Amino acid sequence: MNHDMRFNDFKKSYHLLAPFIHQYKKAYLGLIFLLFVDICLTIAFAWFFGHITEAAIHSDFYTMKWLVPLGLSCVLIRITSNFFNTYLGTIAINGVKKNLKNHLLKHVLRIPMKSASAHQSGELLSHFNNDVNSIDGVIGVSLINLIRLPMIFIVVLSYLVHINWKLSVINLLFAPVAVLCGGFFGLLLRRNSKKIHSLWGRMNTLLSETFQGFQVIRSFTMESLLFQKYVTENKELYALELENAKLSGLFHSGGQLAGSVTYLVSLCLGAYYVSTGVMNVGELLTFVTLINHLIYPLTGLAGQWADFQRSITAVERIANVLEQPTDSPHLPSYKRSKKTISDIKFHNISFSYDEHNKVFDRFSLDIPVCKVIAIVGPSGAGKSTLFHLLQGFYTPQSGQILIDGIPTTEIPLSELRSAIAHVPQETFLFAGTIKENLLYARPDITENEMVEAAVHANIHDYIKSLPCGYDTDIGERGVLLSVGQKQRVAIARAILKNAPILLLDEATSSLDNETEFHVKEALDRLMWNRTTLVIAHRLSTIQHADLIIVMEEGNIVQMGSHEELMNRSGLYQTLNHPTLGNMEDTSQKGIGGLEYGLNTRII
Repeated sequence: MNHDMRFNDFKKSYHLLAPFIHQYKKAYLGLIFLLFVDICLTIAFAWFFGHITEAAIHSDFYTMKWLVPLGLSCVLIRITSNFFNTYLGTIAINGVKKNLKNHLLKHVLRIPMKSASAHQSGELLSHFNNDVNSIDGVIGVSLINLIRLPMIFIVVLSYLVHINWKLSVINLLFAPVAVLCGGFFGLLLRRNSKKIHSLWGRMNTLLSETFQGFQVIRSFTMESLLFQKYVTENKELYALELENAKLSGLFHSGGQLAGSVTYLVSLCLGAYYVSTGVMNVGELLTFVTLINHLIYPLTGLAGQWADFQRSITAVERIANVLEQPTDSPHLPSYKRSKKTISDIKFHNISFSYDEHNKVFDRFSLDIPVCKVIAIVGPSGAGKSTLFHLLQGFYTPQSGQILIDGIPTTEIPLSELRSAIAHVPQETFLFAGTIKENLLYARPDITENEMVEAAVHANIHDYIKSLPCGYDTDIGERGVLLSVGQKQRVAIARAILKNAPILLLDEATSSLDNETEFHVKEALDRLMWNRTTLVIAHRLSTIQHADLIIVMEEGNIVQMGSHEELMNRSGLYQTLNHPTLGNMEDTSQKGIGGLEYGLNTRII
């Protein structure tokens, strides 16, 4: 059973890595050629030592004169061989890692949202930073040594038998012990490596969350708690690495012991054979020079097995990610939409994030062309889920979502998402400059379009006041901008996308009243001749909507205009009333005690 599992692991690993290794086959073929050169040089040096010693003993200066240039030639060949071995090895190993990282990222970018959400960011980082860099035992020198070491053993054994077969057989008795010990320690190293790789993932997740959550950490005085958690995991990692070092040390010590014993046996018995005339001094020197090359290929094979066991753990973790299905055969990329307007229909949608709690059960909704539809309701009503389903982040278990009569499942993701501009409530900006963040909207944006969008989003004047203007670096997640500034950059990004469908998840929630007035003007222009869905929290963003949908627990409980719903008893009136519903009053008093009543929020 265990043997089958190990063979399947080996087969699975090379099935995954074979395409990447094949891309660098020329480098690997060069390494294979160099291993033959190395084997020949090993025999040549041993032969040289034996013959030059014999020539010296017998004062054969003629033989020595042509042996010295031969030895120098072997040294030059060895130096050249080592250089190209290092260079080609770097090309092959780092090339495979580079392409594997590219393939892994391409796959991660295409896995469904449900699968992506199940992975912690630190765990994913661990695959790239630790796992890929730990596969040398499968793709590097170890791969070549699987061919090189058995060949060295066969060639050296043949040559030693030619010199003295009895001494060769005696030394060969130590070989099985070295192989068995290597296999045993290899299994222990693999088990320990699994724990190390798993712990690396947890520690990366902890660090990632710590660096992203500085504000929350300091607000809740969690510094000491998180530090102690990291110290505990770091201590556990230290203990596992010590265990790894102990196992590796025992393995290498066993190999050295086997090599030393065979060397002493060869030297002592060889000296006896020299004294009895069975061998000459040159043959003895050749024999003891080569004897290490008889044992170390066997201990080396066991060592390669141990390295393989450590590396196979990393490959398994990578394979677990790559085995997850993707929702697109190709990486989605922006495609300019040919349509200017679109109608949307949710037809008998049933959906749940898990197998137990349904968010929607046979939900239907028609969204007419060029209309502004506001969606309101308490938390958990399904408002954000509608946005997720429409953008293809999740697929309903039954029913259809249609855009212009075409099911979204039949629309390529690139086309579907290019036709939708989304402004989320929690704005996400990438590390880099303001210009780079705006260019993510469309790859063909001109300078004038970018400036015009920024003007419409009421952020242009602020950008121009910065020392580097649009080339100002805004830090990780836009940390150097205020919440309102980040949201206005996100609005400018949506304006630039110029998509026929617009999704607004309370796009003005973080703006002051004066700024909101200007941004709403820009949004009004943006919404013209587009189908717009608005998840609303502020009354000011929905009172002029063409239709307001009131949702509760995945169902539509009310529909109508603002005036109609306010004059009708029900959930909408409750949510808007300061005393009746779960309402948050964020009204602000202006000059002279006037209230900006439009700031009343709906949950």
